[in-house]
Amino acid sequence: MDGSGKTGRGQGKQAGEAPGSKAQGRRRRGMAAGAPAMADQTRGDALLPEQRGERGQLTVSRPELLMDGSDRAFRQLVHDTLAFAARIQEVRSRLGALIGLSGAQYTILVAIAHLQGREGGVGVNLLAEHLHLSGAFVTIEVNKLVAAELVVKEVNPEDRRRVLLTITPKAGQLLDDLTTVQRPVNDTLFECLSAEDFHHFRTIVSQLVATGDRTLKLLDYLTPDGALRPDDGR
Repeated sequence: MDGSGKTGRGQGKQAGEAPGSKAQGRRRRGMAAGAPAMADQTRGDALLPEQRGERGQLTVSRPELLMDGSDRAFRQLVHDTLAFAARIQEVRSRLGALIGLSGAQYTILVAIAHLQGREGGVGVNLLAEHLHLSGAFVTIEVNKLVAAELVVKEVNPEDRRRVLLTITPKAGQLLDDLTTVQRPVNDTLFECLSAEDFHHFRTIVSQLVATGDRTLKLLDYLTPDGALRPDDGR
């Protein structure tokens, strides 16, 4: 700027450069080449999922489950949940195998042991509800435990159409012996949880079991024949 505050004709050029010189041309080309890169960096946060290398179709639509319009965090949560569930299943199967049982039989035996002292006892229906399993499946597995002399079935005195389940002394001894392995395994499996985390986690998991049941019913409704239907444009 000159003394009057106006910009002189030569202002903005590098000192010593003549108009139209090679140096001035190179400087213009360099600035032009850098402009797209700066623009891309500025637009980075506003890119659509497909522009960030993600699929265009979201796998979930609830805003609470999206981060910056992307379902990447949700998908990672699903994958981590599946991985943790697989590890719990493996732990259960291996604990059961230590006392000669399948994972499902082990879970049912432990549940009977903890529920049998409650008022009214424990029957197949209560056991199935507690474990979120079908009554038919629980009946089959309980019969196997009865045959192995680990569970006793007695007629319910209040309803002779039903039975009450209790574990045998043999089963009780097996479960007591197993705690030397079971206790440290469970401690390690959930060692990352504080008391507050544990409270919230068990509440959330219980709610997710319920939403899981509703989801299966929704799948039945959306795919009654077990297959995708062509989009009819609606």
